[in-house]
Amino acid sequence: MNHKEVKRRLKTMYDGQKTENNYWFWFWKLYNIVSDVFEYFNIPQGTNKKSITDNLILLGYCSFIKLKDGTIFTPFSHIFDYDKYYQPRKMVYANPRITDYKTYKIGENCEVVYNTTNEFRCWNLKTDTGFFTFISKYARMLADLESTISIYTINNRSTSYPVADDMSIAESIKAFFDKLAIGERAVISDNSIIEQFRTVEMGKANLKDGINDWLIARDKVLEMFFRDIGVRMYNPKKAQVTEDEIEVNNQLLVISIDDCLKAQNEGFERVNDMFGTKLKARINPKYSVEKTNVSRETSEKKGGGENV
Repeated sequence: MNHKEVKRRLKTMYDGQKTENNYWFWFWKLYNIVSDVFEYFNIPQGTNKKSITDNLILLGYCSFIKLKDGTIFTPFSHIFDYDKYYQPRKMVYANPRITDYKTYKIGENCEVVYNTTNEFRCWNLKTDTGFFTFISKYARMLADLESTISIYTINNRSTSYPVADDMSIAESIKAFFDKLAIGERAVISDNSIIEQFRTVEMGKANLKDGINDWLIARDKVLEMFFRDIGVRMYNPKKAQVTEDEIEVNNQLLVISIDDCLKAQNEGFERVNDMFGTKLKARINPKYSVEKTNVSRETSEKKGGGENV
């Protein structure tokens, strides 16, 4: 295999060292998880769960209009023209496949469902009611860790830095390390390269900062993410956890799923009133904290709430 073939292979391989690559990898993985938190029922013809979910997560709101053919449409929209409480009164969107484009008036021929009870603005400040920033934060943390793990792994394949006297020697040595990076055995056959090549020893990192520490850190970040959207990852040393302890743990959530559910269903009621639909949202059961009684011992015996 020649140098060009090695470079071609490297270009088609996922580069785990690049933070941007890792960021988008994790962003869409986390996005997919968050998009499954809510279930929607009685979705009207013309729209679907994905469109509603994408709008609520990315924008923090979802606009509903009725098209000329009588179907409901949920465009990727922009809301504006604020009232005295700084809440939007109008909506516009751009979609080349929809011909009956116009400006809509919220509450008259358009309704908007918000993702949280903060709605769109607090006084004259735009609120962050969607999950975009939330997902981005964790995606960036995981991306940095993945890049660190990748760089750490590759650096530990070698114990020194290569130094060459000219560019031709440098290119030959680079080809050698390119093969090393993709796990192939490489050989230098030209003695002249050896004579013009030297190495500088690397300073060894703290032995305590091994790859296992980065892997543990990545798992901890994922645990934080799942906890913040209501997925229980509490692993206590004691055999039983009381209802009171679980309730305290629920109050630590960054994302209030109950608040999102309340805001969405209030918005769906407005949509139902305007368009005669029967939309309704609920929390996906796998994201609900179900308090299952696994012990018949009373709180008096345990000195706390009912054991779960």
